[in-house]
Amino acid sequence: MPAPMAPLDSRQPSSMAPASLQERRLSQMDVAKSRRSGRHAHRADFVVRRSIFLMAATGRHARPRDSLIRNSFFLMAATIVTSVLGYAFWALAARLYPSSVIGEAGAGVSAMAFASLLGAVGGSSAIIAELPTKRRPYEWSATVTTALVFTSFTSAAAALGTVIVLSRTGNSAFLYRDAWWIAAFVVGVVATTASQLLENIWVAERQAGWFLGASSVFAATKLAFVALPVLVVFGATGILSIWSTILAVTVAGCLLILARMYGYRPRLSGFRQQIWSMRQTLTGNYAITVGDQITLYLIPVVVAFQVSPSAAGWFYASWKIGGFYAVFASAIGSTTFAEGSHTPERALPVAMSGMKLILPLIALGATVTIFGGRLVLSIFGSGYAAHGYMLLVLLSLAAFPDAVVNIYRSVLRVRRRYKTATAICWSISVVRIGLTWLAVARFGIVGAGWAWLFTQTGGALWCVLDLATHRKPVTLPKEDDDDSILDQTLELRRIEW
Repeated sequence: MPAPMAPLDSRQPSSMAPASLQERRLSQMDVAKSRRSGRHAHRADFVVRRSIFLMAATGRHARPRDSLIRNSFFLMAATIVTSVLGYAFWALAARLYPSSVIGEAGAGVSAMAFASLLGAVGGSSAIIAELPTKRRPYEWSATVTTALVFTSFTSAAAALGTVIVLSRTGNSAFLYRDAWWIAAFVVGVVATTASQLLENIWVAERQAGWFLGASSVFAATKLAFVALPVLVVFGATGILSIWSTILAVTVAGCLLILARMYGYRPRLSGFRQQIWSMRQTLTGNYAITVGDQITLYLIPVVVAFQVSPSAAGWFYASWKIGGFYAVFASAIGSTTFAEGSHTPERALPVAMSGMKLILPLIALGATVTIFGGRLVLSIFGSGYAAHGYMLLVLLSLAAFPDAVVNIYRSVLRVRRRYKTATAICWSISVVRIGLTWLAVARFGIVGAGWAWLFTQTGGALWCVLDLATHRKPVTLPKEDDDDSILDQTLELRRIEW
């Protein structure tokens, strides 16, 4: 991995050209060399293919804002599709299986997600920062292989640790002593981590449409298989097994696409050196990701300890619906990180463009929630509308500061200011958990909404103050760079075709 990123204002003009421009220059040399000698065909094919893909996002007719919008759209569409098909999956399963089986399977899937969060060790985010710097096919393939192998081992270890803990506690402990359940659980955790890593590879290469296709195939296939009569016999183990198997097959399909479209070849040579060179991005992004997401798993538990089972049900319905607004901020944040990793000097302008794009969407969502939230919750029952409406409104309003935190965190990742991003995320999470415990005890489930809004607003103010203190001057590439990129890429296409 290259040395940590220098301050933006200390870079020399020659190093501020877009990575794609350097790719084009490498492409011409590699293609010409392969034409003369007939060697290095794989190398030339890799560079040409990747050059054309990068050109689609950075050429004369497609500015960074275009790829930001396109990738964000694909990520949001993928979340919407998987959410809709996911609700259909559990609704169909609820009609075919007893409620106890649904509870056990749902808890198993949630445990898989949590184990994957712990076992990913920041690999899925680190890959966005690493790939844009890899300009040789063997470097690119080695980085992908290293991240996949390393996070697979760590995820398997996290899965086995989770199995050991859950086999000793809870009403479903007997499941975690069953060999078939354990195998499905471990495979599911590893596949979950790998799928998240592949998602960010597509995002890093500005090709998130592949992720939309893969996630849609996974969601639709598991929906089709859950109705098989043979699975009903196996109960929760059958649901978890089909979930894990289809996800693993989807990951294998994505790897085949990666090999076909990008010339990916597994490379384990220099594995230790790769891990060592990625240590900063792995540890930094791991601390940020865990600090950011840990409350998503702990807040429902904190609320469940404080209120009655009925109130916990009201909370969970509003919580899941309110969490939908985070889709917009998460998508824009990921694509901002990807665009900034390709052109670090443009990270802040791209982030500002992302904010302009996302705020109208959040405003529309908040308006719909305020005027139609009761109607949405009444679908679950009158009690949900009566007790969960105010919580839903607060969560929708918290989406505004959440967008600020999410997008600015991506800028900090691009600039490799991991300590600051970690401090912001963990401060928000720790204060939020404490405030939620106190507020729910006093105000009921609506107290969790106030705690969420307060901590997100505080985090957004922290981000604004940090930006004012550390704002960097932005130097854009020369205008004629895009023309030379276009001319070189058209020549590469002519040679290839």
